[in-house]
Amino acid sequence: MTLRRDVWFGVLALASACVTNPPDVPRNPDEFALTIVDGNQQAAQIGQRLPRSYVTRATRMDIPMANLEISWTVSVGSGTVDPTSSFTDTEGLAQTTHTLGLEVGSQEVRATFAGIAEAPQVTFITKVELVPAPPRIARVPIPANYGIHDTFVRDGIAFVSAWNSGIIIFDVGGGGHGGTTAAPIQMGALVTNVGPLQTPSAHNAWWFHNPVTHEARYLFVGQEGPGTLGASSSGDLHVLGVSDLTNPTEVAFFHLPGAGVHNFWMDEARQMLYAAYYNGGVVALDVSGVFMGDLDGRLLANTLPGGPGSTHVWGVMLAGGSLYVSDMISGFWRLDPETLIPTGGGWNVPERFGSDLWATEAYAYTGTWGSREAILGNVIKIWDLGTGGLVLVDSVIVPGIRTVSDLQVSDDGRVLVASAEGAEGAGIYVYGLTEPDKPVLLGMVLVDTGIHTVTLASIAGKLYAFGAKNPGNPALEIYDLSGFVP
Repeated sequence: MTLRRDVWFGVLALASACVTNPPDVPRNPDEFALTIVDGNQQAAQIGQRLPRSYVTRATRMDIPMANLEISWTVSVGSGTVDPTSSFTDTEGLAQTTHTLGLEVGSQEVRATFAGIAEAPQVTFITKVELVPAPPRIARVPIPANYGIHDTFVRDGIAFVSAWNSGIIIFDVGGGGHGGTTAAPIQMGALVTNVGPLQTPSAHNAWWFHNPVTHEARYLFVGQEGPGTLGASSSGDLHVLGVSDLTNPTEVAFFHLPGAGVHNFWMDEARQMLYAAYYNGGVVALDVSGVFMGDLDGRLLANTLPGGPGSTHVWGVMLAGGSLYVSDMISGFWRLDPETLIPTGGGWNVPERFGSDLWATEAYAYTGTWGSREAILGNVIKIWDLGTGGLVLVDSVIVPGIRTVSDLQVSDDGRVLVASAEGAEGAGIYVYGLTEPDKPVLLGMVLVDTGIHTVTLASIAGKLYAFGAKNPGNPALEIYDLSGFVP
């Protein structure tokens, strides 16, 4: 617990078991001491937040001291501590939590008195082990025309959004062309229309299985063009006819003036598509029936959760009868899926820019992006959805990165995966969700240029992660996660 400093003027308060040291009395460093109470000599895997806090006791002439500020510093390793300073309580105790960096061996945190020169200090040491890496079973090079951005996998077929190379369709176990997860076989491809952007910029896709018509004839493709955070975006929603997966054709498009599409989600039972349109907010489209040409008349609703100038929606997801929204600027929202009117949340991630999201019935996980006033997007936030509001219950720091770019929970709710970009920690992280509000790192794989998106898919009874490796040498990388399910 962190206590606020009490300011005393000309008074020295004494108690039998605890003394508050007034700030204006000269302090002899030889009178002060720090001792380790708890948290030392733990053993954990790289990148984990330690289960036990570091606790130290501050004394002056062997008497516990309250309201003294203790500074916490990572002295060995690239990890982080939270908080970086804390005040002693009535028993002289102060504490912090250490999230480990990526170094194997020993990582250390030093506790010192703040504002007392040459005062004693103590060091907490943790033994750090390497977490296992999921085995990579396939690597499919993607044309370096930017490369691969995202992968949608369904029924053993992978749809790769390959930016300026358009959409590439692979049989990975269900396409009838002999492909497997270990040896994907290309079935078809199409360079989507460029429109006013002059480049296809194929960003993401969704293969629509219509439960009313029992058809799977359309693939929705997002086109992401240039933009400025909070101000502008560009790109259209394209619709491909994929009744013949070996010969896809473009049949329709939707254009929202002044904004561009990003990630989207479908309510297939109700034949609706929800799309994030960055500064254009959230859009709901009618996707029933047959598509042809301009779909302008399909717009059902459009909302700006944060209002004009404070909206830049990264992603949307339907779960538990609500539509959840991750806005890079205005935070994590809950919307009514019929009206798109906000029913909860918002303005709840002020220190970082938001990124991707994944929601279950009870919990949601949101990522963070880039740098906001020098605070990195290296955190996965955990939200309790069952309290009537959106309650932030915990956060997981991913060491050595700048962006958590994608998140997904397995269908059985047992595994969370995250893709990470920037610096030495870039790659894929696998967490166990035995306790959904307390993810535990099970494995990780570091990828030199980073993984932009990661997609989970169960094929032939095994769980796989499909990673979109950034340039250079862009590739679809497939990892076997069957040994990482708790």
